[in-house]
Amino acid sequence: MSDGFVRVASVGEIPEGGLKEVRLDDRSIAIFHLEDGYYAIEDVCTHDGGPLAEGIREGDVIECPRHGARFDLKTGAVLSLPAVTPVPTLEVRVAGDEIQIQWPPEAATASAAAVRAESSPAPASKPTEPRSPVIAETPRSPAIAETPPSPAIAETPLSPAIAEAPAPAAAPQPSGQAPSQQEMAVRSALETVMDPEIGLSVIDLGLIRTVDIQPGRTRVDMLLTTPFCPYAPQMIADVKQATQSVLPQECDVEILPDAWSPDMMPDPSLLGFSY
Repeated sequence: MSDGFVRVASVGEIPEGGLKEVRLDDRSIAIFHLEDGYYAIEDVCTHDGGPLAEGIREGDVIECPRHGARFDLKTGAVLSLPAVTPVPTLEVRVAGDEIQIQWPPEAATASAAAVRAESSPAPASKPTEPRSPVIAETPRSPAIAETPPSPAIAETPLSPAIAEAPAPAAAPQPSGQAPSQQEMAVRSALETVMDPEIGLSVIDLGLIRTVDIQPGRTRVDMLLTTPFCPYAPQMIADVKQATQSVLPQECDVEILPDAWSPDMMPDPSLLGFSY
């Protein structure tokens, strides 16, 4: 290690389009050789902790093998749900025949703070001797793929809908007619049903496509944000319960096979990032 950088590979060890995984101080790091150089990220999906290095890479983008969240390998930026938090990146440099990354990553922030502090006199602080990390290396070949789950559910008390409450945006009706008062009340109740992976309601995400109310039975057609969502059974039960809190009759919830997109949301800015 020198001046905050540590060797992780030799030049030529990672072919263009390939990657290498290492462990530094018990943290997983993936180094990618892209067309214009080397880039490193923490090998942990910010959605549910999945290993990003096992995902499919397309150019500068990596897709988590679990739920399909996509990240920019150069900046760490989130490019698609269900992740909403960027993945940490690390500075990489080539020194002689070595590929090195800045370690620990916090060192870069500390250096920047020190430079800013130079402009105003301050007592000199004794530098801390950098600790050499323990490195466990695992070379890997280019991209891969697979799939499973994880996160926490924010509980929102379920309450019967009231016609006075502001009506949420309704998906276009097949007949072109405006939604009925009953449908608006059902959609208002469905605002309490959360998608645990993203933390927004099924109404905010535009997952409820149609609410068909017939004498003695209600049918709700909905989408999921990701295929094979592990929370689908719970979300179906919550949608049914919310609907029946307004219309106490039989309720069928149908999961549509169509792909979901943020374009379906009444307000995509709720995601907190551009897509």
